[in-house]
Formats: sequence, structure tokens, C-alpha cells
Amino acid sequence: MSSGNYVIWVAVMILLSGGAYSFGSIHHVATTTTTTTMVSTGIVVPLYTYPTDSSWSTLISIKQSYPTVPIIAIINPSSGVGGSQDPNFVTGIEQLQAAGITVLGYVYTSYAGRDLQSIETEMSEYQSWYGVNGIFFDEMSGAADTQSYYSTLANYSESLGLTMTMGNPGAGVSTNLVGVFTNLCIYENAGLPSLSQLSAYPSYGKQYFSFIAYGVEGFPGQSTVLSTATYVSYLYISDLGGGNPYNGLPSYLTSEVAALAAA
Repeated sequence: MSSGNYVIWVAVMILLSGGAYSFGSIHHVATTTTTTTMVSTGIVVPLYTYPTDSSWSTLISIKQSYPTVPIIAIINPSSGVGGSQDPNFVTGIEQLQAAGITVLGYVYTSYAGRDLQSIETEMSEYQSWYGVNGIFFDEMSGAADTQSYYSTLANYSESLGLTMTMGNPGAGVSTNLVGVFTNLCIYENAGLPSLSQLSAYPSYGKQYFSFIAYGVEGFPGQSTVLSTATYVSYLYISDLGGGNPYNGLPSYLTSEVAALAAA
């Protein structure tokens, strides 16, 4: 086929396919790049306070002021779902969701050592008692051989109609686990993570990762927030520390969200 006829043939094929015709891996690379660059970065908040605490209404106000920034609130009634439904949590969660905040229920997995049925019972109760959007799996193992364990939980979450799952190894994981949950928190520690820690998975998009940093005195600045946001789809930076860094909101949370909104 001559070069001129080849060009005409390609043009015809593109028209017949509605412009979707592609050449092997070129289409795959373009799709991956586009998806990565279009993913915005939001905030994930361990909201481990009681619903009547002002932190809940403050978070709602921040979301209303910056509606384009995705916000996740992780709720934790009693180191898990608790023994019975709490009406204050019902009301509080409804108010968070009405403001556009995604709500995840906290469960712990004891690094893949906890009985799966116990976790699934908690997940079911979160869904039936509180209508959460998804589950936050704390104490997640990062070992490759736990893939089946966490895939079982991800599949059960899907069967309940929950739309988001976030695992929290708090550190790097085997690549076998990337994609098992919607998102993985690959850093939970005092101080900001290094960019090398956040960029450890160059073959995957930022939508799979998040981080939580506490004990960060003073707002680190918009440029720092945005540089970390290059590698994660959710982040949380807090000046609270000590034995419980999640008993309130960061003093500079509004500035943190505003920095992401400006991006």
C-alpha cells in the first residue's frame, strides 16, 4: 500500500470508528497519562470525634466554602462500628453527606490477622446503621501474600453497594496490593513524607494513593501541599500530635483545602 493510500485508509478507519481508532499501546499510554493528570487531589480527614463536636460542623462549612475539593471523612464510633446504632452518628453522617462529603467507616484488620467474618459483620452494620459510602481498613498489612485476604474484603464491600475502600498500611506496600482497594494510605506518621516516599509507584496513577501526616507545626505552604498532591489523590496534614492526633481538626485546615482549590 502506498503512503498516500495508507493515510486515506487510516482516515476512513477513524471516521468509521467514531474517532476511537488507536494503534496498539499508544492508546493505552495516552489514556493513562490523561487519567493521571485529570485526577484532582482532595482531603481525607480522620474525623474521630463525636458528632456533636464542633469539628463536624467546621468540616461541613469548609466543604461548602470549597465545593470543588473532594473531602473524605473517616468516622469511628468505637474503634469500629460499636455495639449499637447511635442516633447522633446517624444525623451527623447525613449532614456530612448532604454537604458533599464522602463518609467511610473505620474497621481494623490486625495486619490481616483478624477474622474476616468479624470485619464483614462490622461492614454490614456500617452500611445498615449509618449508610456510609465506604470502609477505611486500618492496620493493613503490606505483604504480597495478603492479597487474597484484602480482596475478599473489597469484594464484600462491593456486594454491600459501598463505593469506596481505603486501606491504611501507613507505609509502602507490595505492588500486588495496589488496586485491591480504591485507595491506599502509604504514609501515616509524624512530619511530612518525602517526595521519594510518595513517588515510589511510578507505574501507577496518583488516584491509588493517599497520605496522612500529623505533628506538622504551622501550615507548610501552598507550594509544599501542591508538590505532595502530585503523587496522591487524598492527603491530610495536621498540626495535632501527641497520643491522639485525631481528636480535632488542624488549625490550618481551611488553608490546606484552599491550596488544593487554587490548583
